[in-house]
Amino acid sequence: MVASDISTGLSGRPRVLGRTLASIGVGILVGALYDYAIAVAASAPVPGEFTMPPLTLALIAIVAALAVATAWRWPVVGLTAGIVVLGLVAFAVGGRIGWTPYGYDWRSPFNAVAFGAASGYPTIVGATMITSAALSLRRTHQPVGE
Repeated sequence: MVASDISTGLSGRPRVLGRTLASIGVGILVGALYDYAIAVAASAPVPGEFTMPPLTLALIAIVAALAVATAWRWPVVGLTAGIVVLGLVAFAVGGRIGWTPYGYDWRSPFNAVAFGAASGYPTIVGATMITSAALSLRRTHQPVGE
């Protein structure tokens, strides 16, 4: 083993740590964005005589599909984002934050956090992101013999 082999093995470690920390930071932002997006998709005033308008269900499905795709493609970002979403839901439930129904303040980010206490959609999206990211990490980090 020559000196260049030793230095090459150690030089990649700070790079991986920096990339992981950057992914966690992006995951925090993505989690807040998905929490807001699911609240807006589920509570936006959509005309119609339905209990749950089909357009609302389609918007929720689109946000959920994007969340799963994000968590599968970038597992560290998805895992962090899912934890952030569930953390915001726990904060809203624990703080007993009140939610104003759609038609009043449906685009407010503070109302989006409170939406987590009144609805199951953010919880489902957060849990799905964590599960998808965990499955992706498990798939990519399995030993060769398995």
